[in-house]
Amino acid sequence: MKIINEKYVSLAEVKKTLKGRESKYAKEKKELLYEQRRALEHSQRYAKLKTKDVNELTKKLSELDLNLTEEQVVKMCDFLPETVDDVRAIFAKERFRHKEEEIKKILDLIVQYR
Repeated sequence: MKIINEKYVSLAEVKKTLKGRESKYAKEKKELLYEQRRALEHSQRYAKLKTKDVNELTKKLSELDLNLTEEQVVKMCDFLPETVDDVRAIFAKERFRHKEEEIKKILDLIVQYR
């Protein structure tokens, strides 16, 4: 299998995509592959937001002038961190440290969607 496009997606998007594929396969009397079923179960259990809300939050987080990567934004949408330390855990691999006031901006946005 050839990878055409690589993109980070939230659990809500995974859930929506796999639910669509599941219903399409049901009409064709097929089943999802084992890995797809497991991914769907995981996304149903842990996705905290709807796709629409994830898209809005992603846009708002990206508009902050904090140089957030796509991966970091998606992780924040999936985990919905509650504290400064939770956000710092997402940035743990980074060499650069965000200031506490920048992290509080992030948390203020996330609170609107929790």
